Amino acid sequence: MAILLNRSTRVIVQGFTGKIGSFHADDMKRYGTKLVGGVTPGKGGQKHLGLPIFNTVKGAVRETRAEASIVFVPPPFAADSIMEAADAGIKLCVCITDGIPSQDMMQVKRYMRRYRFEDRMRLIGPNCAGVITPGQALMGIMPGNIYLPGRIGIVGRSGTLGYEAASQMKALGIGVSTSVGIGGDPINGSSFKDMLKRVAPQRPQRCASTNSATTARGRAGTDRLAACSKSFPAKQVRGKQ
Repeated sequence: MAILLNRSTRVIVQGFTGKIGSFHADDMKRYGTKLVGGVTPGKGGQKHLGLPIFNTVKGAVRETRAEASIVFVPPPFAADSIMEAADAGIKLCVCITDGIPSQDMMQVKRYMRRYRFEDRMRLIGPNCAGVITPGQALMGIMPGNIYLPGRIGIVGRSGTLGYEAASQMKALGIGVSTSVGIGGDPINGSSFKDMLKRVAPQRPQRCASTNSATTARGRAGTDRLAACSKSFPAKQVRGKQ
């Protein structure tokens, strides 16, 4: 069963008209993601890839009823883009941007605590591959063709290790329910523990966690994976160290 993202999720792109944002927005649209618009300050009222451009996330949410946003904004401005999405009522934000200063991400983490936990935006990333529910929707930079729909959940820090797992699984005829790349930066929005908590209640479900358990956060993910394995098969995949 899918988590976070499905074919009905209404998605906007922040950094919509940039080279990288345009490339991946078009890729997501072709995959089947329900893209409803994008945000580029100063270009509001125009169209790009056949979709409306807005000056602000709040304006985009008001006009399109978007509930998820993916961020392709340069590092110096990415933290502000994440906080803008939170203020606009976005429920899921995937930040692809690499190289955001740690101090900026600390500010983001503090800022989001102003919202009650149940109202708080779910942040995936930064510096992540994104989220994909095979056969339904893609919010990220992963190659959609290597994923086969199924019931294995993948949670990982490394995008390429997640791709390798999905590719080998497809070759064996094993499908994926949802794959989540939580990102490799030291300060990110979601941990292994957070994601495995969401995966565990889904039935029928199995879970493959791709990570390195050499950090405290990695060990926490390993502990959570061990707890999950009591209710359904769960395995850890680690790259060679």
